[in-house]
Amino acid sequence: MTIRTLTPTDVKKYRLLRLAALHEQPPAFGTPAEKEEKLALEAMVLRLQESEDTYILGAFSDDSLVGTIRFSRFEEANEKHRGFIAGLYVRPDFRRHGLARALATEVLVRARQDAGLRRIHLTVITAQDAAIQLYKSLGFCIYGTEHEAFSNQGQFYDEHLMDLLLQAKTN
Repeated sequence: MTIRTLTPTDVKKYRLLRLAALHEQPPAFGTPAEKEEKLALEAMVLRLQESEDTYILGAFSDDSLVGTIRFSRFEEANEKHRGFIAGLYVRPDFRRHGLARALATEVLVRARQDAGLRRIHLTVITAQDAAIQLYKSLGFCIYGTEHEAFSNQGQFYDEHLMDLLLQAKTN
């Protein structure tokens, strides 16, 4: 298994995995599958342009993309000390092998190397017990719950707001 930053050359593999994730777990992602299916490949290529403030990691088994996670830093100058992770997904046939943990851990390793980052945020659907336990085991804490954050086919889903302090506060 290899974990690396995705590049524009990975766009077709990324698109396939992303659509699989949106169809399998619609409430877990903020984008409806139908909207993503209409997205031009060129727009997905732009997502895969790594920068200082954003990147997508991929887990590969041989040449197959089997998992992803996205890191982004908040854009405004007064929020640059915060980042967030989203889009953690591992193909069902590769789950329970530590890939989600490995992907999230790699983001945290990179984040801790950035002296300007103090805190990482994420959201997770309250019914996703395995994801919540993973994040808690990595040090994330729930600091709130947004009720009815998403709806899918008439069902509403709450999501937990979680964060992790990377750098100790200095006053």
